[in-house]
Amino acid sequence: MITSVDITNVLRELGVGPSDTVFVHSDVSRCLRVAGRTRKDKLETVLRGLADSVPEGTLIMPTFSYSFCRHEVFHLERSPSTCGVLTEYFRGRPGVRRTADPIFSAAVLGPVPGQWERELFGVGDKDCFGPQSIFAYLLEVDAHHVCLDTTTCTFIHHVGQREGVPYRYFKEFRGVVAQDARVTLATARYFVRPLEDEFEAVIDPLARTLLARGRARAIRLERGPELWAARAGAIAQTVVEEMEANPEFLLRRGHRELSGVGNG
Repeated sequence: MITSVDITNVLRELGVGPSDTVFVHSDVSRCLRVAGRTRKDKLETVLRGLADSVPEGTLIMPTFSYSFCRHEVFHLERSPSTCGVLTEYFRGRPGVRRTADPIFSAAVLGPVPGQWERELFGVGDKDCFGPQSIFAYLLEVDAHHVCLDTTTCTFIHHVGQREGVPYRYFKEFRGVVAQDARVTLATARYFVRPLEDEFEAVIDPLARTLLARGRARAIRLERGPELWAARAGAIAQTVVEEMEANPEFLLRRGHRELSGVGNG
C-alpha cells in the first residue's frame, strides 16, 4: 500500500522543502493502491502526503469553474471544481480558502503574503492569467509545480500572455460572483484561443525538455502514480527559450476547439 509518508518522501526527493509553495495538478485514477478502505480515505491519504511535504508552507490546487463563461453565477463556496475529484475534495477541507477568480480559482491551504491577500481573495474584476493572478503569484514565489499522474500545466498560459503569443486573444466575461450572502458584478479577462483555429495546447514537449535539461524530475511510486515536479521559474524560462526558436512549441495542429469559450 502507498502511504501518505511515501508521497511526502517522494516530494522531498523531488526537491520540495517544508516551507515551500506547491501547486498540484492531479489525476488520481491510478491511486487504487493508496492506503484507505473508502474513496474518502484514499483522498485523505493523498492530501495528507501532499500537505505534510509543506508543513510550514502552502499547498495550492486548481479549482477552475467555467460556468461563469456560460453566464452562470460563480459561488465561491458552492461552485464545484472541474479539475478532478481530489481538487473538489480539497476545496471543502477545513482551513482551505478559495481564490476569487470566477474562472481560474484555486484552493489554498497555508499562508499567503499580505500584499497578495487582496489580489487573490478579493472579489472583483480579474485578469485570469495577468500580473495579479494566482499564476503570477506562483512565479513570484517560484512555486513547485507538481503533477500527480498528469502533465497538465495551466501556468504556461500566464507565460504566454506575458510574452504576447499571437495565437490567443483577450475575451471578457461579465457576470455575478457570490460570496456568503453578498453578490458582486465582476468581469473576468480571459486570454483565449480563436475558435476557428484548429490547434490545441500540448504539454508533453515542455515536460520532455524540462526533464532533459535537469529542470524537472519525475518519480513513479511502485505500481502507483508518477509525480513530476519543476519550479515555476524554470518552466517560464524554458517556455520562453523554446518559443524563441519555435513559436508553436506548445501547439498541436489539427484540433478544433469545441468548448465555446477557448482553451485554458
